[in-house]
Amino acid sequence: MRPMCLERCLKKPAVRGVAAGFTLIEMIVVMTITGILVAVVAVFIRRPMEGLIDTANRAALADAADTALRRMSRDIHKALPNSVRVKQSGSAWYIEFLPVLTAGRYCEAADCGTAPLDFATSTSSFSYVGPQPVPGTISSSTEVAIYNLGVTGLDAYTGGNTATLSAVGTSTITLASPKIFPYPSPGHRFFIIDSPVSYACTPGGSLVRIWGYAKQASQPTSTPSGASTAILASNVSACNLDYQQSAIDQYGLLYMTLTLTSNNESVVLTHGVQINNIP
Repeated sequence: MRPMCLERCLKKPAVRGVAAGFTLIEMIVVMTITGILVAVVAVFIRRPMEGLIDTANRAALADAADTALRRMSRDIHKALPNSVRVKQSGSAWYIEFLPVLTAGRYCEAADCGTAPLDFATSTSSFSYVGPQPVPGTISSSTEVAIYNLGVTGLDAYTGGNTATLSAVGTSTITLASPKIFPYPSPGHRFFIIDSPVSYACTPGGSLVRIWGYAKQASQPTSTPSGASTAILASNVSACNLDYQQSAIDQYGLLYMTLTLTSNNESVVLTHGVQINNIP
């Protein structure tokens, strides 16, 4: 019995598996170190991220301003000579012009076409030279203008030198009613024009294109009744228009400055447009 008891007594007890884990102190240390690392990383990442966001905001503002000014430039390039009008009302700026749909050269001498234009008598049609002008859809606002100088008697806004267009044939222009044009153009030019187009730039508001309204002797400084509008740019904080015209029958120069502001970022763009004022 003793040997058996001795053998059993000398056997080591089975070792159970020790449970893995961490103490509260270890957890607090890890959280503290992690917080320090996050704070350090945030300090170094904050400025680059802010710079990236600011750059994106400025790029968006610059693109919006550039698109708006280029659209205005394309429109104004098609203005009837001496029809551009610029006016300031309070802090808002307005620019208006008569868009040219197409143009050509009329016949004045008897050996040019079957119906030369006579400036002494009333006429309902006249011949032209060159390819056929294509004005597109002809409406009640489509007119023919000759020798527009923007002065009394030769101002397309008051109708002294314009007539409503009826049709464009292969060799003649037909008017809706007989007309005596006051003065001939030195270059025998005629222009087929449409209703006025305006741009309104309001600081603290937007840049708006206005069209589809009747001509007025005085430039409007608000949206005329029945006109259509479209916003070209929002977030306008400042704008300025400067129209310089060296001679009435030469070229004008329009400077357009637009400032857009958003998210404490501002972009200022200036664009110049050369305007052909040769009638």
